[in-house]
Amino acid sequence: MDPIVLIHGYSAESKTSTPASIAGIYGSFPDDLRKLYGNKGVIEIDLSRYVSLEDGISVDDISRALDRPLRQQHPHLLMGRFNVVVHSTGALVIRNWLRRFSTTPSPVRSITYLAGANLGSGWAHIGKGQLAKWARSVFQGGAERGVQVLDALELGSSWTIDLHLHFLRDKTRMRAAYDIFEFVIIGSQADVAWFETPIRYAKEDGSDGVIRVSASNVNMQYLRLGPTKDALEIDWNSASKQLLIDARRKTKSLDERGDFYEVKEEYRPGSGAMPIVPMAIPFQCAHSGNSMGIVIGKKPRTQVITLVQKALSVATNEDWQSALTFFDEVTTSTYRQALEFEKPSSWTPWIQEPRAQYDKHAQVIFRIRDQDGRPVRHYDVFFDSEANAPAFPIKDLMEDKHVNDVASNVILFYLRTDHFVEDKWIARLPNLSGVFLEVSATEPETDQILYLPVRYELPTEQLLEWIVPHRTTIIDVELHRIPSDDVFVMADAS
Repeated sequence: MDPIVLIHGYSAESKTSTPASIAGIYGSFPDDLRKLYGNKGVIEIDLSRYVSLEDGISVDDISRALDRPLRQQHPHLLMGRFNVVVHSTGALVIRNWLRRFSTTPSPVRSITYLAGANLGSGWAHIGKGQLAKWARSVFQGGAERGVQVLDALELGSSWTIDLHLHFLRDKTRMRAAYDIFEFVIIGSQADVAWFETPIRYAKEDGSDGVIRVSASNVNMQYLRLGPTKDALEIDWNSASKQLLIDARRKTKSLDERGDFYEVKEEYRPGSGAMPIVPMAIPFQCAHSGNSMGIVIGKKPRTQVITLVQKALSVATNEDWQSALTFFDEVTTSTYRQALEFEKPSSWTPWIQEPRAQYDKHAQVIFRIRDQDGRPVRHYDVFFDSEANAPAFPIKDLMEDKHVNDVASNVILFYLRTDHFVEDKWIARLPNLSGVFLEVSATEPETDQILYLPVRYELPTEQLLEWIVPHRTTIIDVELHRIPSDDVFVMADAS
């Protein structure tokens, strides 16, 4: 067995950096690994500890700090191959280390994400607030919040989007370039003890109480829309008229590419050199805690350890396919068990249907910039769809909307794609009769600038391709910004 490096999550650092204190971060998890393989089977387990609760420290700082002990104290890891098992924010730490410091191929052989916070958490926004600052001060002896780390963790972080796009591009893909096998293990049931917390993210369906399944899953989809050559050459008067044209009459599907916008880039797992990463949902698994926590919780313990063991055993593409099947079977088994998980009599009446916690959700992130790459902050993203029976409008799927604090040109939508009704889960996406999408913007500081809007009509078949349960779709929109003829005028001197 190659060496294993464990990396913890946000705020989980021990108070000191002594070996005993660091060991306390991971509970019995290292011993569970040793029991699997025996003392002779496990060459080495390295327990890491990093600082996340100081406001002046960023994820870049942490990844750079990780690089130092790897090169100075554990150079044998870089000269051979090693496995990484991460919890929560550790996902951003190791992915950013790969982007900044790793060779291709990488010495990292595999990464197993235990509730990896790959696309953030709603709690990060809460954690940056004044209430969280007071709580840290009162209950943790004046500890800071780790604001820069929370910026990377906030839903719709532009920094985090760019981090993940690095691994979608041709020459830097995780499997093809870095030669790394990835595995995702994430629960979909928050601990009922958290339900009394007056924060939606503590009891959000499709989540482990901290991380959404769709935010943990590295099987991300990406679409970049940009202006066509015709759009770049359009004059001010023509663009002004275009803004007045009836949107529905002029829409075109993505396949038809439209008159003014076209697809510049698109990536989907399972296509080309992007294999689908195995993702499993254990039963009764939450983000943390002694009862249901993914790292130390008793209830999901056997399932989690078995999944980690399967991930660590993968050495070939055939092993990878076997793991993909095994992880899918675990998720299928979880949904069978969840189907029988009726509301315990001990639960208070106001606690919702527990099986709804396993409702599948998807995230859709829009990042709006102009053709020069500058953020567009005064924009609208408009969805509409027919509501004629049996179809219903897409707004019925919307569970949450979040505009990022740091990058207000990024907006994230959380959609309930499957809903538990009576005795089964009903897929809701196929019942949409297509969607009309418009992205428009204004420049409030002047009337000398206008943006050419994006207007598309997506039929149901395309929606099913681009909105996928348990996944996130990132859509970069490059709006064409046009200055008026009065911004620069040339006159003949004669």
